[in-house]
Amino acid sequence: MTTVSQGRFLMKTTIYLAVLSAAILVALGADAQAQEPPRTEPAMSAMPSPSSLSQPLPAPPTAAEAPGSLRAPAPPLTQMWVYAVGSSNCNWEYTAGRSVTSCNHGGAQLRAAVLEIGYGSARVAWMNGGVLPASARYASTPVCVTGGSYTWPCTPGQTVVGFLNEYNLDGHQSGLFRYQNTSTNSPWNTLAVQISIL
Repeated sequence: MTTVSQGRFLMKTTIYLAVLSAAILVALGADAQAQEPPRTEPAMSAMPSPSSLSQPLPAPPTAAEAPGSLRAPAPPLTQMWVYAVGSSNCNWEYTAGRSVTSCNHGGAQLRAAVLEIGYGSARVAWMNGGVLPASARYASTPVCVTGGSYTWPCTPGQTVVGFLNEYNLDGHQSGLFRYQNTSTNSPWNTLAVQISIL
């Protein structure tokens, strides 16, 4: 074989091996996804969603209500509340802006719903000082602005301005629930909120 022929053979072999390696990696990835166990959400039959509360929070004037608004970067986190606390004993209690619940919560189920305006990507929740697993967040509902108030669920065409994140706190009868999140983009600020659950 001449040097030119050897070079072509080596190049073809290298390309063939690269394509073969990529195909193997794709096949392994597809197999791993196929073997992933199905994820199930905990049954929430006894407590309705906190959206059943008729306590709208006023939203500042914004272009978010305008239909067909242009695409833009995700807004940073600007506001956050523990919107509601729910339990078997009290059902949902509206708590936005409060530092302590008024109802004596407890029973088999305990839930907290956090309303955050803006986009975050580093959420952490604690109950009585212990970090909750990511699986404790059983629902995240996009929030939009309708008629000057934050509303959910959003309708097609609305701009998502935040999220209502719901946490499962079962096993706790009372205590301190704390939540924080950091903005997805500039200024990468961190907001936190907490409530003492009686």
